[in-house]
Parts: sequence; C-alpha cells; structure tokens
Amino acid sequence: MKGTKRKHKRLSNETVGYLYVLPAVVFIVAFVVYPIAYNILISMQKYDISTFQNGVREFIGLTNYKAIFSDQLFIKSVSNTFVFTIVCIIFQLGLGFLLALFFHKKFPGANVTSGLTLIAWVMPMLVIGIIWKWLWASDSGAINYFLSALHLIKEPIPWLSNPKYAMIAVTATNIWVGIPFNMLLVITGMTTISDDVYEAATIDGASKFQSLRFITLPLLKPTMVSAVTIGFIYTFKAYDLIVGMTQGGPNHATEMISTLIYQENFTTFDFGKGSAMANIYFLIIFVVAIFYSKLVMKEEA
Repeated sequence: MKGTKRKHKRLSNETVGYLYVLPAVVFIVAFVVYPIAYNILISMQKYDISTFQNGVREFIGLTNYKAIFSDQLFIKSVSNTFVFTIVCIIFQLGLGFLLALFFHKKFPGANVTSGLTLIAWVMPMLVIGIIWKWLWASDSGAINYFLSALHLIKEPIPWLSNPKYAMIAVTATNIWVGIPFNMLLVITGMTTISDDVYEAATIDGASKFQSLRFITLPLLKPTMVSAVTIGFIYTFKAYDLIVGMTQGGPNHATEMISTLIYQENFTTFDFGKGSAMANIYFLIIFVVAIFYSKLVMKEEA
C-alpha cells in the first residue's frame, strides 16, 4: 500500500513538473517552431500579391530557392553582408580592445568616461542612421567640413550618393556603434584575470608587451570568441542602420540580405521568394550560433 502511495506521489510530482514546463513549451512552439515551419512552407509556394488576393497558392518545391541563387542582386547582397560584417568585427574588436586597455587602468573619471562611450551602443540604430546620414551629407555634412578644414579634401565627397563611397560610410558608422560593446566585453574579461598573475610575470622579468601577449590575450580567448560571435550575429542582421542611411542604395551598393528580404516581401510582394531568402538568412545565423555553443561547452569542459 505504501509502495502504491509513493508511486502515485512520484507521478504527481512528475505531472507538476510537466505543468511548470508547459507554458514555455507552448510559447516556443507558438512563436518559434510554428513561424519557422510556416515560413518554410511559404518558401515552397508561388505566393505573391495575386495569389494572396485569390487565396490560391501553388506548391512549387525548391523553385524559389533556385531563383534566388541565380539572382545577381541576392548574390551581391550576400557579398555585401559578409564583407560588411567581417570588416566591422575586425575593427570593432580591435579598437574596442585598445580602448579596454586604456580604460582598464585606474585614473580619475575612468568609469564616467567609459560610461559615456556606451551612449553610441544603447541608442536606437535607426536614430543613429539618421544622425550619421546628416554627418555624411556631401554639402552640409560635418565630416566633409572637417576634412576640408584639415585640407585633406579639395571638394566635398558624395559619401552616401556615390556607390564608390557608400559602403565605406555605412561600415565606418557601424564600427563606431559596435566599439563600446566590445570594449565593455573585454574590460569585463580583464577583471577576471588576477593581478597576482601579472605580478608574478613582472618578478620573472616579463615586459608589459610580453604580459599582454602571453597572459592577457590567452586568458581573454573565451571573451574574444563571445565578442566575435555576438558581433557577427548582431552585424550580420543589420537593417535599421542601413535603412536610416541609404536604404540599400545607391544602386544597391549597400544592399544587405536583410534589406533585400524586406523589399521582396513588402515592395515587390513576392512572399515565396522573400521567405526563401529569410530561411537562408536564418540558417547562416543558426550555424554560427551552434558553432558558438559548441565552443562555449568546450571551454567549460
């Protein structure tokens, strides 16, 4: 009899446990699994403004995927996105690391100054894009004004209206946005390194550069991996900044996968093709996230 009561009690506890988990499962299914599955279904259908109106959608298999891989604009957007992302990550992490070395030193006002640098990171990206659009303006922009004042240019540079310069302007702006976040990550990582390690290295005759190379950098490896991965995901999905500055122009010079997906869905209303692009976009970010998770588990092990 006691065994039966214990069994019922165990089953009751298990049931309560499942009930606690149920809301999270329902949320994930409703807002993650279902949208992804539905988007995959749409990507395999002929679904545009005409089929949306008459409600008849034809199943066409992988036709949309074949179409986008033969679309030169999509290929250009993929190239732009990867170049934009890689260049931004390199400069954001490099400059963020240098600033972290500076602000990690104890001096009056260090916390206030480092806090002020975070303003760029916490501002809405669309607002930043609009502000920098004015700064990069060819006629009245502050950047051309200062370059002229320093006698570095003879005439205003059409930063955002010339395909030759537009990507430079957008990339430089995004680098500026991401530096504070990388600086904060590196500073956080540096606080975990004990001062005793540096003191022991100094006693052994190590220079500051040697301490940086053989102590700081190796111990910051997990932090660097996190910074690169988060930076990749955050930069790869850049949309607001591009819309605020160039809207993908001029002549698609700054067209990213994210902006092209928006155009396919809400400008040309080709929902099937737009969904196929979104799935490829999601897959790239998902692979990077899985790679990051494996690296984190490896470090913890």
